[in-house]
Amino acid sequence: MAAGRLPLWVWILPLASAIAAVLAWTVWCNTERGTWLGGVLILVSGVLVLALVHESIPPRRGFGDWLLRWAVALMAGVAATGLGFLVAGLGYYLRCPPF
Repeated sequence: MAAGRLPLWVWILPLASAIAAVLAWTVWCNTERGTWLGGVLILVSGVLVLALVHESIPPRRGFGDWLLRWAVALMAGVAATGLGFLVAGLGYYLRCPPF
């Protein structure tokens, strides 16, 4: 299936996962469940971004194009994971300051 033909909910799913992670870390401040759930949701949103970016880049021939496609998708996934971690950590810090 081509990336342009994916339904809208597929493209919104990483954002929903990141928002759920921020809410989990903000609502369940000092609980182990909130920490684990938020961390898993952050990783899920990063993996979803990686998969969607990889699918949205049109495939070409050659090893160089294949490697570039994966490199761009991996950088986008790592950036989304890092951004989700920063935002969730900020929500955690504002709601339950450790100091």
